[in-house]
Amino acid sequence: MRKVPLKFLTILITLALFLSSVPVASALKTEIIYTGTGGDVSKNYYIRHYSPHTSVTSEVFQAAKKGTPMFTFGNGSRKVIVVAGVHGNELPASIAAVKLINYLSGKRINGTVYVVPFLIPSSTARSSRYWNGKNPNSIANVRGTPSNRIVQVAASRGVCAVGDFHSTRPGGVPGKTSILCTRIPTYESYRMASYMSRYSGSALIPSQVAGKDYPGALEDVCNLAGIPAVTAEVRSPHGSVASGSVTKSYTQMIAFLKYNGII
Repeated sequence: MRKVPLKFLTILITLALFLSSVPVASALKTEIIYTGTGGDVSKNYYIRHYSPHTSVTSEVFQAAKKGTPMFTFGNGSRKVIVVAGVHGNELPASIAAVKLINYLSGKRINGTVYVVPFLIPSSTARSSRYWNGKNPNSIANVRGTPSNRIVQVAASRGVCAVGDFHSTRPGGVPGKTSILCTRIPTYESYRMASYMSRYSGSALIPSQVAGKDYPGALEDVCNLAGIPAVTAEVRSPHGSVASGSVTKSYTQMIAFLKYNGII
C-alpha cells in the first residue's frame, strides 16, 4: 500500500477544513414577511413527525424561528399565495404546505407561487389558536396584524389568487372537509372554489357577499380588495392530525395551483 506524502495530506486536510467553513447556498428563496411571530415549530410533535424529513424541511423550520416565512417558487407573471397556519392549532394544512414546498423545490412552474406554511410559527409551536389573545382569522382587516400582512403582500405583488388552508374540528364550523368562497364582489372566488371542490372531493360552501358571514377573515378581506380568495378546510381535531387529513389538504393545494394554471 502506497503512503500518502505528508505534504499532500496536509493540503487535503486544509482544503477540507476550508470547504466545511464555506456557507452552503440556500435551497429556497426565503423572506421573513412579519417579525415577532417566530417559533420552533419542530417542538410540535405532529409538525415534526408528519412533515417530510428532508433538508428542505429543515430549512423551512429554521426560517420559521425568525418570524413568518414566505417561500417563493418560479418567476412568472401569474402569481398566487398559499397560506397555512393562520390558526396554530390547525396542523394538517401546515404539514401539507411543507410537503408542497418540498414538491415545488426545483420544479419548473408556470408563474410564481408564494407559500406561507406557518403564518404564526410561535402559535404552531405550541398548538395555540390565538395571536395576542385574538383570532387571527377575524382581524385580517386590521393593519399591523399577521393576517393583514398577507393582504398587503398580495396587493403589492399583483397576486391573482389567495388560498387560505385550514382544518375544522368535528362538530365545529364548518365541521367538514370543504371549500368556502363568496360570489360578491369577486365571482372568481366562486369559480375557483367550484373547481377545487370537484378536484379534491370537498364540499362547496359559498356565501353570497364577502365580509357578511365572516368579517375580518383573510379570504373575505382579500375578496373585498378585489383579490380572488378561497378558504379550504379539512376535518381534523384541533391540535392533532386526523388520518388522511394531510393528504386531503395537499390535494386541495394542488387543485388551487392547477386551477390557476401554475402546474
